[in-house]
Amino acid sequence: MKRLICIVLCLLLAFPLFSCGDQKSEKTFFLMDTLITVTLYASKSEAEPIFEGCRELLQEMERLWSRTLAESEVSQLNAAKTDQKITLDARTVRLLTLAAEVSSHTQGAFDITVAPLVEMWQTCEENNALPTQEFLSKTLDAVGWEKVTVDGNAVSKTSDEVQIDLGGIGKGAAISYLIQYLEQSGVRGGLISFGSNVAVFGEKPNGEPFQIALRNPVEERAYAGVLQMQPGQVLSVSGDYERYYTVEGEKYHHILDPETGYPSQSGLTSVAVICRDGALADALSTALFVMGEALAMELYESGTYDFEAIFITSSGNVRVTKGLEGVFRNA
Repeated sequence: MKRLICIVLCLLLAFPLFSCGDQKSEKTFFLMDTLITVTLYASKSEAEPIFEGCRELLQEMERLWSRTLAESEVSQLNAAKTDQKITLDARTVRLLTLAAEVSSHTQGAFDITVAPLVEMWQTCEENNALPTQEFLSKTLDAVGWEKVTVDGNAVSKTSDEVQIDLGGIGKGAAISYLIQYLEQSGVRGGLISFGSNVAVFGEKPNGEPFQIALRNPVEERAYAGVLQMQPGQVLSVSGDYERYYTVEGEKYHHILDPETGYPSQSGLTSVAVICRDGALADALSTALFVMGEALAMELYESGTYDFEAIFITSSGNVRVTKGLEGVFRNA
């Protein structure tokens, strides 16, 4: 077996493995508040104009979904008044519709209206003090996926205070749009590393399968195993070890439970979801993390969504859904 090397060491949630003999071109961007690496099995001259197309597409997605760009559609919706209808791009509407659907099927474990909670924890970190019950209750009043209404391409909110953040679904959606663009560009194959999301398409020149190593956060500098991915699949990872708030000397991870307002305490430290819809993979990885393994498996077995998952518990145990048997090699 050919020796494998890791080429994306900066991605601490999951990283691709390449054979030493693979011929490829690579470009890294920083857009959508994320480091993005696109690897194509193509010559540099062939790849350069395609990389530029990737950049333009990502910039377009950022202009639609960024919460920090004042001119974005998300910012327009956040600035809207109660029941004011805002006409949005069809791609944004699709995201909002999918987000509401996932929220419904996961009992609100995934919720794009958690932006006020994110801001609350940022304030707590700045002030080095946990939220008072009054502060927490007032913030939770503005949270709830049912508070955003989609009617055709028109979107409205039930309260001025409702604020949305597509960070938990937008990156996955963007990676799927990138795959579609790259396939239409005639590239033989490649891989996209997008923060905590990885996608593969086409085929490798040597015919070998795409392999992704998944980190085990419980064991420092160790990995949980290697996942063999099929072309067109997207992997999304949610974990409690990369981003956090430090308050009164304690670390509080960034995956918030919309019901309590506090970081989720589900007994999981990482969840990886694999499916063919990047937005769905992104949203489900967060939802399953908040739900916990038992409820997550109930959703999986219900057949509501076509996905597979890898769960890493706080004690370091690694468990996979049945569709990954023989596909995921446990370390």
